[in-house]
Amino acid sequence: MKDSKVVIALLGIIATFVLGVILYLLKSVLLPLVIAIFLSYLFKPIVIALKKRKIPTVISLLSVFITIAALLLGVSFVVYASIDSFVAEAPKYQTRINTIAAEADTLIRGLATEFDIPITDLDWRTMFDISSVTSILGTGLGTTFSFLGNVILVMLYMFFILAASGDMEAKLRIGFKEEYSEKIAGIIERIDEQVRQYILTKTLISLATGGLTTLVLWIFGVDFALFWGFLAFLLNYIPNIGSLLAEVFPVLLAFLQFDSFVTPLIIFVLLIGIQSVMGNVVEPKMMAFNLNLSPLVILVALIFWGWLWGITGMIIAVPMTVILKIVFENIDELAPLTRLMGGSTKPKAATAQS
Repeated sequence: MKDSKVVIALLGIIATFVLGVILYLLKSVLLPLVIAIFLSYLFKPIVIALKKRKIPTVISLLSVFITIAALLLGVSFVVYASIDSFVAEAPKYQTRINTIAAEADTLIRGLATEFDIPITDLDWRTMFDISSVTSILGTGLGTTFSFLGNVILVMLYMFFILAASGDMEAKLRIGFKEEYSEKIAGIIERIDEQVRQYILTKTLISLATGGLTTLVLWIFGVDFALFWGFLAFLLNYIPNIGSLLAEVFPVLLAFLQFDSFVTPLIIFVLLIGIQSVMGNVVEPKMMAFNLNLSPLVILVALIFWGWLWGITGMIIAVPMTVILKIVFENIDELAPLTRLMGGSTKPKAATAQS
């Protein structure tokens, strides 16, 4: 018995390793598929509603695709225009960095002399080069925007996914006996509803967070407010770390843009308030069920998917983990695994249905 458990454990490790290699090698195919599945959950209710009104499937899909294409083009324009503007304004920010570094160097040397502390010669200005920031920005967003080059592939996936929307129950009745088809259809329907409710809620919360971030930055006159709002929208899918980065980047730019430290501090407080209210008050009330993911599971998911698929993988890591947990919760044989993924050891109340 012990030997069999060891063999099963080793096979599990090998299977996990092989799965990781497959996901890494098939990134160019699987990543657009995952993006297509997420987008399908957002637009699936629209397609189903149009089908119920006897509107042809082709027209329904065409309207959805035009909407998505317009959104992607708008996002691409905003992001690339912001990056170009940032690169053009880089010398101005570098001058401000040099000024702050010189003031800090004078202050540190004055304190060192006053307290008789030896200090080595160090040019603080050489430690902060704005060109490295632009390089990191371009590299970091490269993975995310390479997905835009696969828009046709994403649209193709979505076409087949959305075209089959609402037909699963009929197919199950044909393929299985009535008692089995009803049970399977019920499980699939619950999973589908909860996944859609999670993705829609998270996306709406992220949109609101990005919109409020843009509004605050625009009111105070921070450069590239629309871009920082879009970044806040994306990073809101990454818990804790993403929210922190969404606050830090525009505040750092505000420190370079304004002579006074008061304005950036006010902006920082307001952005923290937005993230806290949206994440800790609004989202739990809008979500029909408690996610209760372990912080360790979240960390492992971020590391794993970030290593496999870069920044895009980190953005979709938690949503994919949540979807996996929802699937486990609705299948009796896999339900015990949700306890391992959960963040609380207390018995869990019955899952609320959307």
